[in-house]
Amino acid sequence: MACVALTSLMATIQLEFVQPNNGRVPLDDEASISINSLFEKLSSLQGFVQQKSGAKGRGTAIRHLEIEIRDFALDAEDRIEIQLSNFLLAIKNPEDQQKAYQKLHQTLGEAAENAAELLEKSKQTDDEEVVINESEGPLIPSLKHYLVSEPSNIMVGRHYDLRQVREKLLWRGTWKLEVLSIVGMPGIGKTTLARSVYENALVAGHFEVRSWVSMSGAGGYNQSRMLHHLLWTLAEADDDEIKKGSIPDDDDVAAEQICKCLKGKRYLIVLDNLPNNEACYDIRHCLPDDTNGSRIVITTTHFVRRGDYDDDSNSYIHNMTLLDPEESWTLFCNNPFLKLKEHRAPPIFKEIRSQVVEICEGLPHSILVVAKRLSKCDNIRQEWNKVQKEIELLGVLDRRALTHTYNQLPQHLKVCFLYFGVFPKRSAIKVKLLMRLWIAEGFINPFEGKELECQAYKYLQEFIDRSLILIDNWSSSSGKIKNCRMHSALHSFCVREAQKEGIFCALNTLQLPRGSISMFAKSCRWLSFYTHKFDYYVLLRTNNPRSIFFFQEDAEIYVSFMLLRVLAFVPSSFLQRVPARLQDLVFLRYLSVTEWFEGLDYVVSTNRNLQTLVVSGKESQLGAPTFQLPSTIWESPQLQHLELDKSYVIDPPSMDKDNMQTLSWIKIEKAVCITDVEGGYLFGKNISKLNHTIKYKEARAEVDDYYKTDPKLEHVAGIREAGESDLLVQKIAYQLSQKGLVPFNPNFFNCEGNIDNGFGRVTTQPNETEIVNRLSRTK
Repeated sequence: MACVALTSLMATIQLEFVQPNNGRVPLDDEASISINSLFEKLSSLQGFVQQKSGAKGRGTAIRHLEIEIRDFALDAEDRIEIQLSNFLLAIKNPEDQQKAYQKLHQTLGEAAENAAELLEKSKQTDDEEVVINESEGPLIPSLKHYLVSEPSNIMVGRHYDLRQVREKLLWRGTWKLEVLSIVGMPGIGKTTLARSVYENALVAGHFEVRSWVSMSGAGGYNQSRMLHHLLWTLAEADDDEIKKGSIPDDDDVAAEQICKCLKGKRYLIVLDNLPNNEACYDIRHCLPDDTNGSRIVITTTHFVRRGDYDDDSNSYIHNMTLLDPEESWTLFCNNPFLKLKEHRAPPIFKEIRSQVVEICEGLPHSILVVAKRLSKCDNIRQEWNKVQKEIELLGVLDRRALTHTYNQLPQHLKVCFLYFGVFPKRSAIKVKLLMRLWIAEGFINPFEGKELECQAYKYLQEFIDRSLILIDNWSSSSGKIKNCRMHSALHSFCVREAQKEGIFCALNTLQLPRGSISMFAKSCRWLSFYTHKFDYYVLLRTNNPRSIFFFQEDAEIYVSFMLLRVLAFVPSSFLQRVPARLQDLVFLRYLSVTEWFEGLDYVVSTNRNLQTLVVSGKESQLGAPTFQLPSTIWESPQLQHLELDKSYVIDPPSMDKDNMQTLSWIKIEKAVCITDVEGGYLFGKNISKLNHTIKYKEARAEVDDYYKTDPKLEHVAGIREAGESDLLVQKIAYQLSQKGLVPFNPNFFNCEGNIDNGFGRVTTQPNETEIVNRLSRTK
């Protein structure tokens, strides 16, 4: 429960007091030691929470302590940031600032004392006896729960998947022992596919010994359990020696008997519902490889990509995909509950077809749950409305299994996972937006000198490897993930967990009375406005919001803006109502507005923490006038990403901006752009995306998406118009390449067509000397 609150508090302390070159408060040696001591205590508390959150049989004392730690962290961060805000806003009054400075130090000291007390409690709690989870059951439960003697689920469609997996099992290209991993999110049909392959006549006839072991159930996974279950299933085959004896308790003895049972035989072992693919290697040592075509099939939601497993030539990954709309409807009609004829379904089912397909999003488990519910009622329409609401609210996946998966996440991933709840259900999420928000919130931990963006992308990849996030599409230029999304079944769980943590509230302004919105807004850290069908809200405590997202039309809310870090997709009507409050945004790190307004330049220029500024604006019309933004924007020292709509322009900075990673629609005049590029002021070494508006003799040329070969530079490039502006951009590009900021690409300097300034038609690729001579004549 406390992981998000602790992560947020530690990120604030790291940014405001520990991070070099960003301190806004003068700290003497004594204060620095105190800050570091507080940070170490918080790290210890975070380690305790991480250890206990994934433990089985947590006692009441541990749960109460976690709540106490959560409340402490939320309260401490509020108090520290309020005092820090008072200090920063009192800059013009030395006496008031000195008083605020003393209160800030006092608050930090109290936080350190409280953290020390909680740390001592955590040590005492560790000494208490851990309550045993009675639901775990005996080591070897009833065999019938694990055998495949029961009728298998009907698999509709998936013919390609079935054929791929079956051919891999029967393929005689390699006789070595192979591991085949069937990977996908919960409820996507991994077990059903594995069962269909297992019972296939060709597969059954090909292998001498087959065994199915499932790690389902409350007991979960452990190596000893898997060994003994496997031996038990083999004992049911034809080994009289094992039948006469008993299943040994010793793991080594069990491993020897498994090896003896399988030695010299072609076998197929299915390990269903493993926590990850690495668990397979816990028993692989006891499975003989007689180079006779034996196979191991595992089903899992988590494929770990590291070490030797990535290079294992004797392994194969089969990634499951969601059903398309036609396959979804076929499964709905042909399931064992409804047994409808697909093309002769009653009219009422045809009426709700599109709704069923949309709400289930191609997840087989969701489709079967809906079909089973509708098969038991007379009033289909009434029941469907009820089912639809329940699915949107609660989801259909096993909550205990999802909770276990969530608890097993590392601490740094838990908070990032819950953050997906701020986005509307079934929405595509831009990866660059997601990563910038994670960084702005302080969720990304620097690791071995890696850039924060690289680390954030690694976090996202971990979610994908765990089947918690789906890839929507890829970037054609960089080859990286462009958009991702969370399946609605997981989104429901995510929202509920975030609300349970006391940090999130998703408001549908269409459902709530205007007067009640501010009450909800004051109860959470992350406030998101979007359309949903939730009819409940969790109000655990009074809270100061840190992040507000406007995915819905403007809402009349009145909350304290003092501690805001993120303001995203803010409509201009909202900002016009609260212009005075924007002066208090001393912690703002991410700002995305739909339209520039007077006074915003002050907020941007005076904010030392602002990392991202996005001004989207309205769709610009051809020939429409552009709006000149003030150059004071560049005064924000942490600014890394500046994206402007085409209707806005800004002059280049007059100071070095090495922090910049994204520049979009920056006005460059011929008279100044060459000087700025040569002086090294316009671009920094970290630049990764560059979109410019080049203004030359009233002509504009778009520069984007050209130097695709450079992994650091996703977008710099091509010319859309012919004329002298082409040569001007070419000169800039060449100077950038000489400074090592972009790669030298001769193809960029091919100029088809007549050039007005007398350079002639160039139809062949020029060499570098020719380029230099030609560009040196550019006026």
